[in-house]
Amino acid sequence: MSKGPAQLTFTTIGGETVTAQPRGKHYVQPRGYFQSPGTGPFGETCGSCKHISKDRRWAKCELARAKWTGGRGTDVLVRAPACYSWEKPE
Repeated sequence: MSKGPAQLTFTTIGGETVTAQPRGKHYVQPRGYFQSPGTGPFGETCGSCKHISKDRRWAKCELARAKWTGGRGTDVLVRAPACYSWEKPE
């Protein structure tokens, strides 16, 4: 694995060369979505849904409350495309 300016390049077992952007040391991919993002209405986001629960530092989906932990892994991105369960806020 070689590290270039702002990118990582490595070769897979199959011989394919892959280039990826490096993430921060403590990056955790958000996995708190109730359903797959992008399956909802076009142009809507998780941030515009009535099921979003936001604090200053995190956003979580109320429908996925059973999966919540105290960590970042159950967060959602407010700019992620809406899922099938998206509903307009009242």
